[in-house]
Amino acid sequence: MSLNTTALIIKLTSSNKLTFQNYQNKLQSILTTYNIQYKKQANPTKRQRFYILRSPHVYKKSIETYETRIFSVQFLFFIKNYSMYLHLFYIIKFLTYNLPLNINITFKLQNNVQTNLL
Repeated sequence: MSLNTTALIIKLTSSNKLTFQNYQNKLQSILTTYNIQYKKQANPTKRQRFYILRSPHVYKKSIETYETRIFSVQFLFFIKNYSMYLHLFYIIKFLTYNLPLNINITFKLQNNVQTNLL
């Protein structure tokens, strides 16, 4: 990153794999049509398992297991000029209005600011 660039991170998380992949493909197609350079980082799938005893007795012979999976991916953009900032702003606006119910999206803006340490 050079001195005057700003990084924008868009993180998508979902528990439904099909809608997650569809929304991810939609975002990639929008970015390629506007010719915006990005880096994609796929995060590992988080799994949570829940165990519930079916029998009212102490014996653990019948246990039900449930599992939830959370899929996530990050898109990293380097904003170098004002026109790219405007393109990304309109894309973010479009993404938030067309967001499915089971997808969470987070935006993080990072400035590269130098501080003088004494």
